[in-house]
Amino acid sequence: MTQAKAATTPEKNLIRFNIKNVKYAFPATDGGFTDFAPMGTASKLAIETDASEKSIYGDGKRIIHYNNEKGKTGTVSLNTICNEYEIACGRKKRLDVGLADIKPTKNVPHVLYYEICEMNGENEISVAKGMLYGVTSTRPAESYDQTTDDINESSFDLPLVIGGTPLLAADGSVYKDAKGNEVSVWGVIVTPDMDGYADFGKEVVLPKNGTSAETPAV
Repeated sequence: MTQAKAATTPEKNLIRFNIKNVKYAFPATDGGFTDFAPMGTASKLAIETDASEKSIYGDGKRIIHYNNEKGKTGTVSLNTICNEYEIACGRKKRLDVGLADIKPTKNVPHVLYYEICEMNGENEISVAKGMLYGVTSTRPAESYDQTTDDINESSFDLPLVIGGTPLLAADGSVYKDAKGNEVSVWGVIVTPDMDGYADFGKEVVLPKNGTSAETPAV
């Protein structure tokens, strides 16, 4: 019976794979964001939750188990170092002759855009688009070698810290739930069946709790 039910819903995506079209945008002087700029080709994106757990006991039993999610960490693996991105991060500087690695004096949170692929039960592939918010990064390590007759390509791992951004209300103010809590958004995924898919990725879209969104439970 389970197999028959699955066969009648082929639109459900069963797997995710691939990573492509990684781009970045930094805050602009007018209060918005710059246009997305390509970071180069990528071979991997790994994202992990940065969280801690705490149990509190009373009367000889656990009365609270709290999961404190602080954000996310990640790594994007690139086929080459994106000099323009490193300059924007303050880690490189163009000189009269050459490009210098410099000690950074800033660490500006920015937005990363990326795309992944999904496949449903009929082997139909669709592209999901994502944005990560409040991203900061550190300089990727460099390693080069040549030990075979073929090209030994290098991969450059860019460590990420994803601090998130506040969820906005429909009027543009910071959203608060029914208990007065602000909501931090680490990232957003948009698939072809969702509103706004066609234009998502053309510019930075800050997460907003629109009037048609589900009202959070009290």
